[in-house]
Amino acid sequence: MTEPLPVRRTLTFQHDLMNLIPKKNRKNLILDLEHISKEDLSRFYNLKGPTLCHFRSHRRGDFRILFVYCFQCIHEFNKPITCIGCDENDLEKLVLISIDHRSNAYRNNRTEFTLWEG
Repeated sequence: MTEPLPVRRTLTFQHDLMNLIPKKNRKNLILDLEHISKEDLSRFYNLKGPTLCHFRSHRRGDFRILFVYCFQCIHEFNKPITCIGCDENDLEKLVLISIDHRSNAYRNNRTEFTLWEG
């Protein structure tokens, strides 16, 4: 079994997590996301469309979590999004971009994200 990838969260993800997910479910959700390894990434499909191509999606009940694998974002999509705090020397990580109800999750057309420090 390979090591899990480090996980970083954006301010958007953290805000939506606190507002949408009941407190008792947050810890389990984060724990699941923090155990995604490089080999597990094949389970998560890339989304289609010019503004969503670099995102991957994880389904959890009625919610969808959009995240980016930094290595793929930089090398395959030529940096289509800008994460403030992105470090080209540390690309083996996942950045959790947003969480929303399944009917709204893919309407995300933002291209700049600030990482949450917490």
